[in-house]
Amino acid sequence: MSHCPSANVSHPTILVVDDQEPNVQLVCGFLLEEGYEVVPASSGPQALERLASQLPDLILMDVLMPGMDGFALCERVRLIPECAAIPVIFLSAADESEFIVRALESGGVDYITKPFRKAELIARVRTHLALKISRDRMAHLLSEKDELMAVLAHDLKNPLTAISLGVQTLQTKSEPDSQFVAKVTGHIEATVNRMRDSIETLLSQKAQERAEFPLTFQPINLQAAVKDAVAALRPAAAAKQTRLEMVMPAASIIVLADAHALRHILDNLISNALKFSPPGSTITVTTVQEPNEMPACIVQDQGPGLTPDDSHGLFQKYSRLSARPTGGESSTGLGLAIVKMLTDRMSGTVKGENRTDDKRGAVFTLCLPPA
Repeated sequence: MSHCPSANVSHPTILVVDDQEPNVQLVCGFLLEEGYEVVPASSGPQALERLASQLPDLILMDVLMPGMDGFALCERVRLIPECAAIPVIFLSAADESEFIVRALESGGVDYITKPFRKAELIARVRTHLALKISRDRMAHLLSEKDELMAVLAHDLKNPLTAISLGVQTLQTKSEPDSQFVAKVTGHIEATVNRMRDSIETLLSQKAQERAEFPLTFQPINLQAAVKDAVAALRPAAAAKQTRLEMVMPAASIIVLADAHALRHILDNLISNALKFSPPGSTITVTTVQEPNEMPACIVQDQGPGLTPDDSHGLFQKYSRLSARPTGGESSTGLGLAIVKMLTDRMSGTVKGENRTDDKRGAVFTLCLPPA
């Protein structure tokens, strides 16, 4: 199995609060062995000072400490807006039920009694870190959705009004001549194209941001992923009178990848080929696994191909190909850049070049690690 990047946060920081130095050394030692960054504190006030200078991903704290005990410290932490979502795990020799209930009521997410085993501590730390990552991601997605809806509502209101007025003008004119109809419908079409361009630009920018989210790697059947992507694009291909063909071996090809990232890459490569293919041409999508090589998906078209300038900036942001889309489709210049970003994160490779057979066109080759 080829090495792939981890989907988890690489070096989470954990604040360890305990007034007993041996306990701090023991817990910090366990965490450091697992690759975590550790910030020690010997009291509640010192822990608050640490929080003021650095926000950890998780807090481990004792209950029975002089001056400010763990309950009071946890309540203080929850009052700090930046710290409200940080999970707090209590570590204590006190195993009475009232202590555990009070710890959870003060804002803790878990309670581990001393003496504890290293395996138990690390398992609970990993669990609560994973939950925090999921919550943070969900909060970001919800915020992103709200922002997207607000932008779309603002940017589409005026164009929709213009389209409505154009339709009303056509409806109210008793006998519109062909020149008048062509003028009004031309304005409507131009407005629709501007709306589509705005939406595609915004969605591409959001896709670029999502490309930086953690990936979840799993074995994926490459042929099945390609079939799904091709099936989704067949209506668009039929509208442009372009054929989509697949060439696949009988044996399954299994790659290690993130399902959503792989689908985004395939959609982009195939739709890009469709965008620059003339009517009557054929796009061929091939899957192959040669001995001692990574599995590959190859997308070939019969369009104009790539110029030297195209090849130089192919996967750079906002780089547009010299050829013009054959169906008037818009281009943001971000699609191939996102493809490259996602492919790199999955330890794969992607390249674009001109066909070497007797047909004109471009060929894009995606290679991913086998599972």
